[in-house]
Amino acid sequence: MFRFIEKTFLKIIQIIGLLFATIVLVASVFLGYNKIDIKETDAVVEMPVIKFSDYQKMTLNQEQKIAKNLGDNQQFENAFDEHINGIVGALSVLSDKAVDKEDLKQKVKISSRVKVSQYPQPIQLTYLTSLEKLTKQVATVGAEVDMDKLIQWHDYAFFQQMQKTNQNNFLQIGSVRIQKNAYSALWNALAIFAMLVIMLAVLRIEQNTRKK
Repeated sequence: MFRFIEKTFLKIIQIIGLLFATIVLVASVFLGYNKIDIKETDAVVEMPVIKFSDYQKMTLNQEQKIAKNLGDNQQFENAFDEHINGIVGALSVLSDKAVDKEDLKQKVKISSRVKVSQYPQPIQLTYLTSLEKLTKQVATVGAEVDMDKLIQWHDYAFFQQMQKTNQNNFLQIGSVRIQKNAYSALWNALAIFAMLVIMLAVLRIEQNTRKK
C-alpha cells in the first residue's frame, strides 16, 4: 500500500514538473521569436505628448494644495484663539491674589505657544482644551488656589498621560508587526518545505531510474 502511494506521488510530481517545464519552454520560444522578429529599422519612436493643459492642471493642484494648507492653518489659529479666550475668561473671574491679570491674554497665549509649539496641531488643541476645562472648573468653584502651581501640575499630568498613550500605541503597532513577521516566517517555512518535498521526489525518481 505504501509503495503504491509512493509511486503515485512520484508520478504526480513528474507530471507537474513536466507541465511547468513545458510552460517555461513555450514562454521562452514565444519571447525569443518576438525579440528576433523586431528589427531596429522597424522601431517606431513615438513623439512624447506634452500638453499645456497638463501644466495648467499641475499648477491648479498646487494652488489648491497651498490654499487648503492655508485654510487648515487658519482654522487651527481660530481654534487656538478660542481656547485662549476661554482660558483668559475663566482666569479673569478669579481674584487678583490667584492670578496676575496684567496683560493676561498675552501672557497666556505666549506661555501656551512655548509649551506646545513642538507638538502637532491636534495635540496643541487637546492641551488647550484640557487647560480651558480646568480653569473653568476653578472659576465655577471659586476656589482660592495658586494658579501657577495648578497649571504646572496640569501640564505635568497632561504630558505624562500623553506619553503613556503614545507608548501604548507603540506597543500595539509593535504587536501587529510581530504578527506580520510571524505570518511571513510561516509562509517562508511552507515554501522551503515544498521545495524540500520536490527535491526528495526528484532524488527518489533518480534512485528508481538507477535501479532499473
